[in-house]
Amino acid sequence: MKDIKNIEIVVNGKNHTLPIIEGEMLSDLLRERLHLTGTKIGCDEAECGSCTVVIDGEPILSCSYPAMKAHNKKITTIEGLAKVVGNNGKTYTVLHPLQEAFIDYGAVQCGFCIPGQIMTSYALLEENPTPSVGEIKYALKDTLCRCAGYPSIIGAIQAASESITSGATIEPPVVQISKFAKRMVGQTNKRPDAISKVTGSAIYSDDIHFEGMLHARVKRAMVPAGVLKSIDISDAVAMSGVEAVLTAKDIPNAKNHGLFIKDWPVLIDIGEEIRYVGDALAIVAAQTREIASEAIDLIKFEFEPLPVVSSALAAHKPETRKIHEKGNLLKHIKVRKGEITRGFDKADVIISHTYFTNPNDHAFIEPECSIARVLEDGKVEIYVGSQIPYSDREQVSEVL
Repeated sequence: MKDIKNIEIVVNGKNHTLPIIEGEMLSDLLRERLHLTGTKIGCDEAECGSCTVVIDGEPILSCSYPAMKAHNKKITTIEGLAKVVGNNGKTYTVLHPLQEAFIDYGAVQCGFCIPGQIMTSYALLEENPTPSVGEIKYALKDTLCRCAGYPSIIGAIQAASESITSGATIEPPVVQISKFAKRMVGQTNKRPDAISKVTGSAIYSDDIHFEGMLHARVKRAMVPAGVLKSIDISDAVAMSGVEAVLTAKDIPNAKNHGLFIKDWPVLIDIGEEIRYVGDALAIVAAQTREIASEAIDLIKFEFEPLPVVSSALAAHKPETRKIHEKGNLLKHIKVRKGEITRGFDKADVIISHTYFTNPNDHAFIEPECSIARVLEDGKVEIYVGSQIPYSDREQVSEVL
């Protein structure tokens, strides 16, 4: 293997001969060099399953699979399941039964995990055309769905299994239609973007590429509390392939941003407080993602530690230091429903206690990513997966 200069692979029936890149993972080869962005990278740590492809019949997590190891192997990605049929310029796409069933059963929601779900299911049905529910769950145990669409996914796999083994069309799910059903509400409808999501052609922010674009990485504080005393970016600036290194002094206008209260520094300046491990100290723009990643490690900074406020209860104590100038309470929201006094008067038993729940993150699999480019008229065009595009636009414009 050490003497090999090129990787020879078959991807979705096509032969490719590619030069070896040291340390390259298969997911990067597929996405960056073959532009097969249907293979998603979520965790990049072989935990979420969104990068699953099938190699010689086996489901493989491509984000941790060395590209060189794929030499002389046959690889199937989500783009290779649907078949294009026809001739004389008249062609159409025939979906794989799994893709069709995922659409019919509403298994496609945000869609980011769907390539991994379908490829894992494809490998399962190739080996075991009639799996039990238990076998389906076991096969999917390491392929996560943040939208929690597992019941629909399992139903779709069962329907695809029945179609493949019987040769019949996909049996649609049995869903009772509301007697008040309208054109869309109250009955089942297929998502308008479902086909692109099950075939891998749906484009997410991290799938977008512009010729000659730079790649940015952010230097994070990685300490929970402190005061920034100094920052040295000279080694990063001097690194070959680095185009710019920005600090707080480079911000032209608003220094803070925020959704409701603008108290979050875009970049921490010297003398300012670091309030959590993710606070940004500098931004590196480089010719490649790898160079940018190396450059942020060259940035040195010094800070004066501050006492860490590690819980909401601790933050609420009067003796705790103020993390923000106006104090540690953002907002006190009271939730009251019904006639409390009347309910208590009629209650047989009243239990009074203080209850605590664990904090839970939304744990989305799609990575945070945005791409910006300057247009000919001087405007900035931003591509980002977001639920608040107007607020994003407002915050960016205030900073610029």
